[in-house]
Amino acid sequence: MNRKQLSLWLFIVLFIPLLVSAQKIDSMMMIYADKFPQEKVYLQFDKRVYNPGETIWYKAYLFTGFDPSPFSRNFYAEMYDASGNLLQRKTSPLSESTSAGSFEIPENFKGSRVHIRAYSTWMLNFDSSFVFEKDLRIAGIPKDSAGSSVSEASIHFFPEGGDLVAGIENDIAFKANDAYGAPVRITGSLHDASGKDLLEFYSTHDGMGKFIITPDKSDVFYATWKDEKGIEHRTGLPPVKASGVVLRALNYSRKLVFSVARQPDNATYEKLTVIAHMNQQLVYKAIVNLKDNFMSGGSIPVEQLPTGILQITVFDMNDNPLAERVVFVNNHNYGFDPKIRMQAKSVQRRGRNVLEIEVPDTLKCNMSLAVTDAEVDGVRDNDDNIVSRLLLTGDIHGYVKDPYYYFKNNSDTLAQQLDLVMLTHGWRRFRWDLVREGKTPLIKYPIQNYLSINADVLGVDFNRIAQDENLNLILRSKDSSTRMLDLPRITKGRFGVTGLIFFDTARAFYQFNVNRKLSNEAAVIFNTGLNNSPRKLRSISMTLPSWSPEDSLLIRKNQMVFVQAARLRDEEKKRVKTLETVTVTGRVKSDAEKLDETYTSGMFSGGDANTFSLLNDPTANAYLDIFNYLQGKVAGLQISTVGPTPSLSWRGGTPSLYLNEMQVDAEQLKSTPVSDVAMVKVFRPGSGVGFGGGAGGVIAVYTKKGSENKPDPSIKGLDQARLIGYSPVRQFYSPDYLRQPELEGQDVRTTLYWNPYILTENGNTKREFTFYNNDVTHKLRVVLEGFNEEGKLTHIEQIVE
Repeated sequence: MNRKQLSLWLFIVLFIPLLVSAQKIDSMMMIYADKFPQEKVYLQFDKRVYNPGETIWYKAYLFTGFDPSPFSRNFYAEMYDASGNLLQRKTSPLSESTSAGSFEIPENFKGSRVHIRAYSTWMLNFDSSFVFEKDLRIAGIPKDSAGSSVSEASIHFFPEGGDLVAGIENDIAFKANDAYGAPVRITGSLHDASGKDLLEFYSTHDGMGKFIITPDKSDVFYATWKDEKGIEHRTGLPPVKASGVVLRALNYSRKLVFSVARQPDNATYEKLTVIAHMNQQLVYKAIVNLKDNFMSGGSIPVEQLPTGILQITVFDMNDNPLAERVVFVNNHNYGFDPKIRMQAKSVQRRGRNVLEIEVPDTLKCNMSLAVTDAEVDGVRDNDDNIVSRLLLTGDIHGYVKDPYYYFKNNSDTLAQQLDLVMLTHGWRRFRWDLVREGKTPLIKYPIQNYLSINADVLGVDFNRIAQDENLNLILRSKDSSTRMLDLPRITKGRFGVTGLIFFDTARAFYQFNVNRKLSNEAAVIFNTGLNNSPRKLRSISMTLPSWSPEDSLLIRKNQMVFVQAARLRDEEKKRVKTLETVTVTGRVKSDAEKLDETYTSGMFSGGDANTFSLLNDPTANAYLDIFNYLQGKVAGLQISTVGPTPSLSWRGGTPSLYLNEMQVDAEQLKSTPVSDVAMVKVFRPGSGVGFGGGAGGVIAVYTKKGSENKPDPSIKGLDQARLIGYSPVRQFYSPDYLRQPELEGQDVRTTLYWNPYILTENGNTKREFTFYNNDVTHKLRVVLEGFNEEGKLTHIEQIVE
């Protein structure tokens, strides 16, 4: 269900006769939903266990509620060691709510795990516990042996609704876990202050369970319990409140009923308000009258709601929150089902595999695909994935073991187990005191629109800066491509422009337009608006226990791969050192290959593309623009130059346009003189090139530079500054043993194929991919994840052997 469909459903529910008129909380929730949308992120990794010297590949999906987020444009991913020290940071642009990148694990890394943290800066304005965090195992070097660590168990008690209230029957949930958050089986007894045994309890699912008590005002409770190792513990329960209400909810078989109870002798809470909201949207509101009865309740219609977490809150008539409860609504309406077929399969040494993905409808889909060695990656059927993260764990506090398990079926048993998760994990999207007072969150980090170039003028009286002053700037990327920019004055001493994309570093040559001596009289400080990452995290919660005895085979396989990979790296270093002393001859590179090396970088380099060199084409300058030049030269690419702006289509999609690897529109590209163009690369639809993966194809135009073009006299004598762009893009390498069957060295790759942009749309619902096995793998794991344009999710995992 998308945002529009939800709004219609809310209109129907909120205006039935039982419900009350809007109040301040209602209107403030609408403001929060409209002005302060909550973003959440999921990262798909190529695998979950790595060795030193390997690359961690990831694809990021950014959502708001049920939909891909249209807000943030910059994405941040960080890798820390177990002590919280920053190892690497990657920044990248978001396109169609997704981004992709990689981390390189140092060859000499000695730790047993790394901690990944990922977010948009907009997310930092709110509860930091909703930032994406995940631990990844690092095997290879023998470290903590299987089952050798000791982690103390603990238990926490959670009264349903939030408080343990005297004189009312209370449900008390509990959760027992070790220091890593892993569940611990326990048995225990509840006692009053005198030590009297009141009841026995035990965990029923993953360290969780619940029991019922009716306390008096003077009661003090504690529990004695034993963990699975037989160690005895003593833990106190939350204090008993003399006054309050108890909220209880029952959520089975697609029915959600609730009850609210007060003390029979307490008339303070005779009339209460109950609301329910999902993803910042109010979906239910009713008055509960307790004047004649100390308990009452109702039923919340959930059949048409999307799948996700629903929060129920009870207020008094002054809008003070009294009790709160979260439930999980699962109407199994969140997914779509692509088909994966192995058109050719071989787990022999360097065997050829052809994999086909077909989407059953014509909606646009954005997916990512990983093929790994299943023997070094471990079992992960119920691990957190795109479904469980965006619908469950991304909206609650704390670690949940095997979260995808709760999406496996719709049985009552599983629903009861999932409700234990809801009862034992804190969750609060609103600070009701601020909402009641009409206050909104303090926004420290505005939504970013890609990179900015901000120039702050310091050390000069702002009155000396002309009102119509602007800053002329020439942006020169690392590949020597240039772009002219005009930075208007946006505050007293700041000039700036936003919406830019460039990678690595760039040089900015600049001059003020009105007072050209201003840069000599003042200091001009540049930045690109990227957020700084903490060099060290103040606290880091590791969520991975030490290796268990069941992991011994996985450990041995990873250590074997690590030793072989290290030996191959050493041999390669020796071979390179030897080659330094000899003359090597080889195939002469073609003009197209030379141009590619000279002009392209990152995802634009190499690849299966049509390449046109205009340097050696004497007829090129006869064309009016680059679109006229390309007409009829690429099969399937339709270009119409009728009208002021050219229109393009390819297999039902629209090609993305790039000038010197910066995304532009057709009008900008049309204005580029053909005489300035050195090369054009045209990538077919779904090539994976470009931001968003190039679903409709990519046309990349490169202007002349260096010896091919005359020097630009306008740069001479200008002041200059160095600017930091997005992290350079690294391409995944997949060998083609059909063309090069006898590549030297042993192949021990554990990730056999990684493609972060599997894009389909109307007319292009099938995609086919070829990859080759390594020299040692006998079992492959294929994982496909992603979403379609309606926000529906998919997670498919298959074993090939």
